[in-house]
Amino acid sequence: MALMFAAVPLFAQKSIAQNASEKEEATYRKIESQLESTKLDTLAYEDADVTEVVKDIAKKCRITIVFDKKSLEDVSEDDRKISLELADIKAGNALNIVIDQVGLYKAYKNGVLYITSKEKAESVTSTKTYDVRDITAKIKDFPAPKLRLKGEDDGSGGPIIEYGDEDKIVETEDIVDMIEEGIDADWGGTASVKIVQGQLVVNASRKVHKEVADLLEQLRSAK
Repeated sequence: MALMFAAVPLFAQKSIAQNASEKEEATYRKIESQLESTKLDTLAYEDADVTEVVKDIAKKCRITIVFDKKSLEDVSEDDRKISLELADIKAGNALNIVIDQVGLYKAYKNGVLYITSKEKAESVTSTKTYDVRDITAKIKDFPAPKLRLKGEDDGSGGPIIEYGDEDKIVETEDIVDMIEEGIDADWGGTASVKIVQGQLVVNASRKVHKEVADLLEQLRSAK
């Protein structure tokens, strides 16, 4: 008896992938929310292994944090020792301080927060599209004239009326330059940004995506 398999339409495959991506993103936001909202009254350690410190932070936040085994093995036992005393601090800030002391980084993958090397953290990327046409759109503006009083040696009557120059238009290429010059990433390597039909398509780590979104929000606020 011949077996028959129904082909899944391409649009359905994209929808499934998008739903999975959105589900993972929701998980990551929940992890970040827990780190942001959990306040630590005190955090004190003397020569404690970094894994124990991170484990305690994860337990207080009720989240799962996984160490990349190979990246951890690359850190010597002496360098893994943590000695610090913190008070009244957000768990997320405390975690950043702890892993910074041992030269490790955060990365989100497979629905979990990983502690890994900088190279591996930057290699975990996703692609997002940012519509910046509202930023680059030219808005006709009629600035109010500025009045400037004349000096005593000017015999003509009335103040001088000055009209301000029209604001410089922000082009899509300008935004690309701002991103590549202002945000620390391996542009041209593990990270990329390109213009597609007036929109930005960015492939980068989750940390970089957050910084891109923040930059675009600043540009919108300043428009």
